[in-house]
Amino acid sequence: MLSKNVPPHSESPKKQRRAPTQARSQQTIETLFQAAAQILDREGEVGLTTNKVAAAAGFSIGTLYQYFPSKEVLVQAMSHRGTELVLHSLDLHLSELELRADVQSLDARVLLGKAMRIVLRGFTPGKGLSQSMIRLCWKLEQPDETASAVRQVSDRLAIHFDRINHPCLKVPNAAQMFVLTRSIIGTLRSASLEKSPLLSSPALEEVLIDLAWAMLAPKT
Repeated sequence: MLSKNVPPHSESPKKQRRAPTQARSQQTIETLFQAAAQILDREGEVGLTTNKVAAAAGFSIGTLYQYFPSKEVLVQAMSHRGTELVLHSLDLHLSELELRADVQSLDARVLLGKAMRIVLRGFTPGKGLSQSMIRLCWKLEQPDETASAVRQVSDRLAIHFDRINHPCLKVPNAAQMFVLTRSIIGTLRSASLEKSPLLSSPALEEVLIDLAWAMLAPKT
């Protein structure tokens, strides 16, 4: 979830003090994120402190506090960045599909699977955030921010299916999209907090894609 190619924050966590408006500021934030993830993996949640993050990143504690007044705000910002990456990846995927003249003849389940995997893998380890950091993001989640993130993902997926308009994929209505996205992200949240070995497994991915397929494939 930490990528130098991710566009700047579209909306900052509520208590973040300073927006990353310059390249140097953006790099400082990326370095702080990476230091925090490394400390958490090495020492666990108890070992993650703002002093240790600043030292590991090579900055003063004052520099860290210019951006993040607490450990909790730092973790929330990392979670927010992860959501941005999911949205950005969905946008890129949609743009690529819209350039294809044969998109409506492609296998519908394969198309659905690619879109769903972008979401699934955006909320599981493997995109810059480790399993321990993702779990901490869930533990420190703010309900309003989580709801906002899920709504954004839901809206992007709705746009995705509407604009592709594949003959073998229904465009979900608001109720269907609500149930689908909350079921998927809720499952990933539970798997993370419960430390389930199913998290990031192909088996769990396939079950969740099957769920989406059952909801969106036209009835025969």
